Amino acid sequence: MSIDKWVNKIHCGYCEEFIPKLPDKSIDIVITSPPYNVDLGNNKHNKNSYDLYRDNKPYWEYISWLKNIFGLLKIKLVHGGRVCINIGDKENGKIPTHSDIIQFMTNELGYLMKATIIWNKSQIGNRTSWGSWKSPSNPSFPTPFEYILIFANEYQKKDGDKKLITISREEFIENSLAIWTFSPEHKMAKYDHPAMFPVELPYRLIQQLSYENNTVLDIFSGVGTTCLAAAKLYRKWIGFEMSEKYVKESTDRLNQYTNQTKLW
Repeated sequence: MSIDKWVNKIHCGYCEEFIPKLPDKSIDIVITSPPYNVDLGNNKHNKNSYDLYRDNKPYWEYISWLKNIFGLLKIKLVHGGRVCINIGDKENGKIPTHSDIIQFMTNELGYLMKATIIWNKSQIGNRTSWGSWKSPSNPSFPTPFEYILIFANEYQKKDGDKKLITISREEFIENSLAIWTFSPEHKMAKYDHPAMFPVELPYRLIQQLSYENNTVLDIFSGVGTTCLAAAKLYRKWIGFEMSEKYVKESTDRLNQYTNQTKLW
């Protein structure tokens, strides 16, 4: 079974159904941001919901669901393949989602922990969530940051041709510090997606962790931001997305980029 029929396409459907169909040892790097399970649409900080997905699973059902998905992925990764998960904690850190993901990824699924990056979004929009105002009784601690959790499959080192390294010296130095500061995505209205990350996030990860022509997979591809970053960096890309609406938007977005580059 060849990976060729999968690459450079956004596939509409559930990732749990697509992942087992991928060839074993065919994926170099997974970059994704799962739904955060914060009840988007009914959340006071975000009144916009996903097109189809209902973001309100019971917490341990949600964790079990993610564990199953990343368990299916493991045999699809090459030796030294990477998994990058962008996630935020619930309730201003009271529910440590990132920690529970680390536990099942390492202790139960056998991935190797590679790094934890803090993405400083510099957001102060929820700065009014004080909890107990001017009182030590029950203060709240809003989190203007998210996590990027990086795991390795079987080996920390990933072999590749040095001629296919695309990162510059300056980029490598900047990215190697585990605090990344850049703004969140502000194009939600354009793409009608409530939880986009900016293209800089997958762009940095692809540069720092993969070689040209590697295969990049996003299992929750949304409107195709990871795939767009991969295309810009001459990687092969695959997206899985359950919403036909988001698949159309991401396909149009990638086609627009491809048509523009043909004019250069």
